[in-house]
Amino acid sequence: MKSLRNRVNLFSYFRNREIAGLSVICILLTAQVLSGCYSFTGGTIPPHLKTITVLQVTDNSGIGNPRYREILTQQLIEKFRNDNSFEFAERNGDAQLTTTIISITDATVAVGAGELERERKAVVTVEAEYFDFVKKKNIWKKSFSTNQIYAVSEGQSGRDAAVESALKLMSNDLLTAVVSGW
Repeated sequence: MKSLRNRVNLFSYFRNREIAGLSVICILLTAQVLSGCYSFTGGTIPPHLKTITVLQVTDNSGIGNPRYREILTQQLIEKFRNDNSFEFAERNGDAQLTTTIISITDATVAVGAGELERERKAVVTVEAEYFDFVKKKNIWKKSFSTNQIYAVSEGQSGRDAAVESALKLMSNDLLTAVVSGW
């Protein structure tokens, strides 16, 4: 009889460990899935601001490529439309974002003694102003900078692609700054 009881207890012990192990795995998987659903928007948009207008980006960089200002303008419009923190307004929004490309420059990434330069980074700097038209006041005016690395061997096409990628990253930074108050 004692032998049967030991077998049952031993079986229960392993069965409970198996269930406990599966429970831990289920909890960890659930936490992982739910963490992927989290999105930080900060929630610091003043409650009276319901709509936003994004003005055409101005390019004062001296580069002379009109595609750059158009790319940043379109990226900003798309980001604000998709974010849903504001209702997008073509004109006369409660808030307005004005953006100017200040500079687009190249910089050396890293070159050791006796090495040839293989990579460069395209650095984009913009100045942006977030204005409250309801209260007629400036919320913030800031400079932002981002960069992307490209291979020197790719020439002008590599540089253009790096600048375009940096502009797309810049649109994320500007959206985050507006919706989170950063």
